[in-house]
Amino acid sequence: MSWEGLKNILLFSLIVISGLLTWSYWFYQPNYEIDRPPHAPTKIMSNVEPDKVVQPTRVLYHEGGSYYGTYSEEYVTKMMEAIKNINIFNIQDRSERYEDTIAGLMERDGNIEIVFNDTVPLSFYKKYLKIEDSNVPEVNFDRIVIFTENSDESNHSIYFISGDKRTVIAASTENEDLKQFGESFANTKDYVRYKEVAITDERSVIVPANEQRVLGYRYLTKNVSAASFVKALFSSPDIVKQEGDIYTDGLSIMKVNSKTWTIEYKNLAVGAKEEKNPETHILQRSIDYINIHAGWDQRYRYAAMNEADKEIIYRLYIGGLPVFNDLGISEYDVEWGTENVRVYERPYVFLGDKALTKSETVLPKAEDALASFKKSMGKQYNPDKLDDMTIGYEMAVGDSTGTADIAALRPTWYFYYDQAWVKIMENTEGGIFDGLE
Repeated sequence: MSWEGLKNILLFSLIVISGLLTWSYWFYQPNYEIDRPPHAPTKIMSNVEPDKVVQPTRVLYHEGGSYYGTYSEEYVTKMMEAIKNINIFNIQDRSERYEDTIAGLMERDGNIEIVFNDTVPLSFYKKYLKIEDSNVPEVNFDRIVIFTENSDESNHSIYFISGDKRTVIAASTENEDLKQFGESFANTKDYVRYKEVAITDERSVIVPANEQRVLGYRYLTKNVSAASFVKALFSSPDIVKQEGDIYTDGLSIMKVNSKTWTIEYKNLAVGAKEEKNPETHILQRSIDYINIHAGWDQRYRYAAMNEADKEIIYRLYIGGLPVFNDLGISEYDVEWGTENVRVYERPYVFLGDKALTKSETVLPKAEDALASFKKSMGKQYNPDKLDDMTIGYEMAVGDSTGTADIAALRPTWYFYYDQAWVKIMENTEGGIFDGLE
């Protein structure tokens, strides 16, 4: 072999080795845990108190055999502040008699039902309530039911209930507290008429009874720079290297997706070895993590939790209604290993503080919307896959609004079908629809 041929082989080998080393530096996932220095990030948005994020989203009032309700953010917040001032005692776990306890309880006249998006650990919420008992059961709840007229045979007047987990925690309150609460919130004039709409012979949803006039909005959007997120998410921003839309320090990687206006941060070291199992629940830890790493748009609310997969989703709410977007622009998503965050996704675009314009939309009655949804699904429709329906906003951003820096919030009916929120596509039939996790 000639000397020139040997040099070419050596040169080619060096290029291959250099490429492999570069790839390894950017994408290699360590198989060991590395202690990180204390994180002192740049704050992008503000901190929030956990109980301001984990808020109920609607209230139902049962009176005279009829349903009344509201999703007014102002009213729901006012009610929760009142509940925090009620003395709660004589806590009893009645989950073993779930069916007997629930039968007739939810529809009893004078009951106020406070509904959360998903289950909430009672251990998380007890710090915000005036619970006198020292021992509180380790259970979850997704609604609070309060008797405002009289208590049951055991003198219980407040219940923490989870239909999914089939748990019922009963407790007593002071008569004076209950009287004041009833005087403030047990008034049909504060609500609109709701009704029960059947999904199957066994299941139904409680929704507004009439057509709903809902405001739509247009907002000016603002962007957060990738450099700001680098400072907020990486413990040592100075050593972070950039290649296109990818940023890494060798232990973590952040990708900026300009097509979806989102960032995705991954901790590559998570799961490499057995981690400790922290006592603090992932719901609390997720809120703390976002507080430390970039902070909150304070209009976001707790939306869903998958305890098995250790995933928490927070969603944008405007005027008490959820905002949906199939690109993920209206959600924060936090996934955990055992001890540390594994994946953190959020938008880098957010809405301005005030709407530029408002316009009213009249939405059809719930049963008419449900009929249209069934028709759009065609033969694919399976009532066993439908769990809930709600009025929400479809968020359109960028080109779909006609202006790059404008976001439009359009009111529409959404359906929780097959574990995802979906809406009816206009002028389509045969099962074509939009879906959002």
